[in-house]
Amino acid sequence: MKISNIKSFVVNGGFRPWTFVKIETDEGIVGWGDACDWEASFATVKVVEFLSGFLIGQNPMNTEYIFWQNVNKCNRSIGGIAWKAIAGIDTALFDIKGKALGVPVWQLLGGKIHDKLRLYWTHCGSGRNKLASLELSNGSEIQTIADLKSFAHYVKESGFTALKTNVMTLDGIPGGMIYKSPEKPPVADGTISIQELKTVEAIISVFREVCGSDMGIALDTGFTYRLGGAIKLARMLEPYDMMWLESESLDPDAMRIVRESTKTPIVHGESIYGTHGYRPYLQNHAQDIIMIDLAWNGLTMGKKITDLAAAYDTPFSPHNCHSPLTTFVAANLSAASQNFFILETDYEDVPWRDDIITNQYIIEDGYLIVPDTPGLGTELVEDQLNKYAIR
Repeated sequence: MKISNIKSFVVNGGFRPWTFVKIETDEGIVGWGDACDWEASFATVKVVEFLSGFLIGQNPMNTEYIFWQNVNKCNRSIGGIAWKAIAGIDTALFDIKGKALGVPVWQLLGGKIHDKLRLYWTHCGSGRNKLASLELSNGSEIQTIADLKSFAHYVKESGFTALKTNVMTLDGIPGGMIYKSPEKPPVADGTISIQELKTVEAIISVFREVCGSDMGIALDTGFTYRLGGAIKLARMLEPYDMMWLESESLDPDAMRIVRESTKTPIVHGESIYGTHGYRPYLQNHAQDIIMIDLAWNGLTMGKKITDLAAAYDTPFSPHNCHSPLTTFVAANLSAASQNFFILETDYEDVPWRDDIITNQYIIEDGYLIVPDTPGLGTELVEDQLNKYAIR
């Protein structure tokens, strides 16, 4: 079997684009990969096109060889856009390999440890507001503390056992204070204001009060708050028994200091590439849980990172707020990893999310049932990709 053609698609995913890679073979087996990039999808496509010239005619079963060949072709561009293209190609090859052998991808990664995977509802509340701003949401926008309380009751009844939210702009007058998150400057300085602290506390207190003590609650702040700002925020959150605070830094020592300064569990890692990138954070024990983006690292590298994390007693949670295909990619690796903790999913998404895939992933009582279908577990519908394509 040989690779005969490689094609890319950039598809409207609402508040972020979805980037897919399709690899065809001379035996008719097709593989799909995810190379989602929120800011530079078409640049990623260009790298896929560049690498395609070296891949046509190769045996798609040689996933390890092709991964490292692609890395070598992009060795002046380690990480970033280049690795996203490599990841998309890599997951498409695993899809082909599983289909050719008649087994799920998790079988290729060592076999299934978990039959079902605990989920958390990501962009919980904030995602609805993003979709509403694009006129893509069936739910009402969350603008006030009262709206948030009503929404939190809906979340409580959803069956999810955990959620992750963001800092939202909310108007309300609990205790006489108007909670409105000020806009951050284009270049954030990493500090946190009193107003922002009060805004976060208002949001988290509502979720904790309504959803109860058993609900896992996480807050995602990305690179917004650094060191001192992150420590202030983490300490403020301690009474709420958080599942985690998500904070990013390119300094492993800074992340270690944040973790050692608070009882709030710290998660980071979604913006890092390769074992070389994760190693100093793991060696420093700079986090309670490591987050790995598989659309940016691929399955070949993703498996290596999860095993490295296990060697440092660190659970992992995949970064999975891209396309529905990424959920299948993440599910296959998570099923085969003993240090899996919890899987992210965008429960509320664009109305055509389910239209672009042939097999839907199954959620029961807040858990994803690991698919047994050969390959990743689903196909993409090319007509629908073209229908929602970003030109």
